Amino acid sequence: MRLKILYPVIDGEITGGNIIALWIIEELLKRGGQAVVNSPSEGKLTDILRNKGIKVCTIDTRRSFSFGSAIKLARIIKEEGIDLVHSHTPLGGTVLSRIGGFISDVPVINHAHVRDSFNQNPFIGAYQFLINWLTSRFFCSKVIAVSHAVKEEIIKQGVRADKIDVIHNGINPGFASQDNNSDIKIRNEFGLKQGQRIIGQVGRLCENKGQHVLIKAAEIVAKEYDCVFLIVGEDLEKAGEYKNSLFELAQGLGLGQRVIFTGYRSDIRELMNTFDIFTLPSFVEGLPVVILEAMAMAKPVVATSVGGNPEIVIDGKTGTIVPPGNPEKLAEALRYHLKNPEISKAMGKRGYQRIEENFLLSQMLTKIFDIYAQVKKDRKQWQ
Repeated sequence: MRLKILYPVIDGEITGGNIIALWIIEELLKRGGQAVVNSPSEGKLTDILRNKGIKVCTIDTRRSFSFGSAIKLARIIKEEGIDLVHSHTPLGGTVLSRIGGFISDVPVINHAHVRDSFNQNPFIGAYQFLINWLTSRFFCSKVIAVSHAVKEEIIKQGVRADKIDVIHNGINPGFASQDNNSDIKIRNEFGLKQGQRIIGQVGRLCENKGQHVLIKAAEIVAKEYDCVFLIVGEDLEKAGEYKNSLFELAQGLGLGQRVIFTGYRSDIRELMNTFDIFTLPSFVEGLPVVILEAMAMAKPVVATSVGGNPEIVIDGKTGTIVPPGNPEKLAEALRYHLKNPEISKAMGKRGYQRIEENFLLSQMLTKIFDIYAQVKKDRKQWQ
């Protein structure tokens, strides 16, 4: 089954959802298929795609009422001979991909990486709920939810339960291949002492990822333990404003030497290899790839009880689950891991085993391509 698929994505940057989309595209190419990607913006992801010879379009799909964008998508679908649309976008792109697919008479699959956020204005929010409800029922063949938690959320937002399949994100266990020299290299780069414990977080800098909560927890932890906090990622949403506020918070709490902002890094594997603990104190999540990466590196994980986090991290066995927005509870969990390094390492090893048993990339890809085949088969039966 050699398909040509249009993949609308959230933007041109490297994010969890975009990484999943990229892995699916790479598998499609291996199977002899073709891909076209639509991204509202340029960035590191679009550079990667073009280097692979993949056509990238730049239609702005960020607003659900921009119906002209749906018509443009339909035009691309027709001109490129697209067989299927598989979107990896928030609400605006999701709705527009459905409408574009309907206009061009091509089946549409939506990949829900996180629950959608409706506008707080009651009139706009009601419109968004209605158009999501309508298009999900009549213009969408299937919705893939990355966790059971996301499935429950999008059911509340009007998507029919029988249209939703839960497919957990997966990771290639080859990610865990370690460079024994990376710990020395990273410590030298940041001026860290041998034996100094490292707590790391990886992800875009934004309030929903909770870096401000981590810094407040760091103040508590640093009073008792000689450790540093590596915060890896860029401020893509507020053009450095949020990062500046984090820097000022760390300085104000006397953590200038304890909290290190690395910016964007392409050597995530090497960085994670140095971590003693990985933490993700998010307020909103779907099923974070970065947690899978940490577990594949056999790192114990401290994460919040949001989205699909508890579906990956088994509290007390592969890590610790804490409530969101609570620096005291986060600090308590981090201190427990620092105080009990052997128990913490054992959790990391069990996390790696959990990845091998339940969250392999090959499993995820097989399920997704099975859905492709079923959607195409169902479409033929109705034609």
